[in-house]
Amino acid sequence: MLERRSVNDIPIPQMLREFGIADGASQQLARESLAEWGLMTRPNRQRIARYKRDDALEALSESFLWHCSNGDCRTAARGAPPGTPPLLVEQPHCSVCGGSRDSSALARMAGALAAARLSRVLVVGGTENKCREIQGKSPGGIEWRFVDGKAARPDRLLRSDREWAEVIVLWASTVLDHRVSAHFPAKGDDRVITVPRRGIAALAEAVTRHVG
Repeated sequence: MLERRSVNDIPIPQMLREFGIADGASQQLARESLAEWGLMTRPNRQRIARYKRDDALEALSESFLWHCSNGDCRTAARGAPPGTPPLLVEQPHCSVCGGSRDSSALARMAGALAAARLSRVLVVGGTENKCREIQGKSPGGIEWRFVDGKAARPDRLLRSDREWAEVIVLWASTVLDHRVSAHFPAKGDDRVITVPRRGIAALAEAVTRHVG
């Protein structure tokens, strides 16, 4: 039976791809869910009224835990509450990592810190923009302080930060003057770790390993 077409209809496969639901199995799950919500008369329809698009997105967001193919995100999806089955989507639409390796690594770091009953992290080094990016992507539960790696200062001005911190990260691959890092010696202080790689995810993963 042929479907009537209207200029106000959109192809369902196209709409689902726009949502990030691209592979065949996920599209079929989405179709079945939309039919259950009454937004489609049957799962094999090819078109849907354009005005239903936002309702369709809301229905699928409520029906599934959207996750990408990243291994950690798949693991998190398998642990979803009963009644919220996982739905594989493309990474930018993942509700676990937010489409960002940095965000997912920071989320794991937050969990590791919480398990260790820690929260205060001092980062020594890194650019101002990168420090703002860390704060913007960081989940709740982590308290951050940052020390400019370029500006040498007397020890008395850094003492309060050093005493406050529960984890001290020397971000060695960024601009980090020895006159700054020398105030945070690792020897004899198990709070101090050195991260030799530049990325935010690398920093978060190093902290996760350290506290875990």
